[in-house]
Amino acid sequence: MGSVDTDEVAAVPGLRAAVGFYSGKVGRLLQRKSELEAELALVAAEVAKVSATRDQLREALEEILADAPPPVNEETAPDGPAGDGSPQTESGPNTDPPPGQQDRAPADDDPPPPRTEVAAGQRTATGELMEAVERILVTAGRSMPVRDITEALGRPTRGKAGRGPLATVRGTCKRLVKNGRVVEEPVGMFAVARANGSPTKEAA
Repeated sequence: MGSVDTDEVAAVPGLRAAVGFYSGKVGRLLQRKSELEAELALVAAEVAKVSATRDQLREALEEILADAPPPVNEETAPDGPAGDGSPQTESGPNTDPPPGQQDRAPADDDPPPPRTEVAAGQRTATGELMEAVERILVTAGRSMPVRDITEALGRPTRGKAGRGPLATVRGTCKRLVKNGRVVEEPVGMFAVARANGSPTKEAA
């Protein structure tokens, strides 16, 4: 038993050294853990900031695309055998196109009236939306973001379903700003303009 006790006593310095070593390692690991947690918090904040910037740019892109006029396809080359320069005019007068072209000619002339009617309808709808947005801002008596205005109109503002309405309302607010009926101050906040161009503010 005496030899065992002696061996245990002899092992004490080594055990103390091991305890000290691992205690130091635990301290370093805890410090590293705190540093990583702080770094993770910074990364999370950066992700939120970048995501917000991405969403703003996406809305701006959708607004531009919504306001852009549709592409117009203009046919510069004449249809039919008269435009190819071949000597087929000897078979008959140039004013007598084949039956197929006679059937298509009225169809080519028909689209302009519907397009005019659609354009007039769009202008009417745009004017009604501008009046609705202006009424909401007058009633609120304060600056409002596009999302709140869109919600007040009863339109969706979340997810894919909300992208189109948000872009449309944002474009409408921008047009009201150009007309001098609304001011954007600060950026992204819209309010009814006073006579001097400053936003209308009502006391609570």
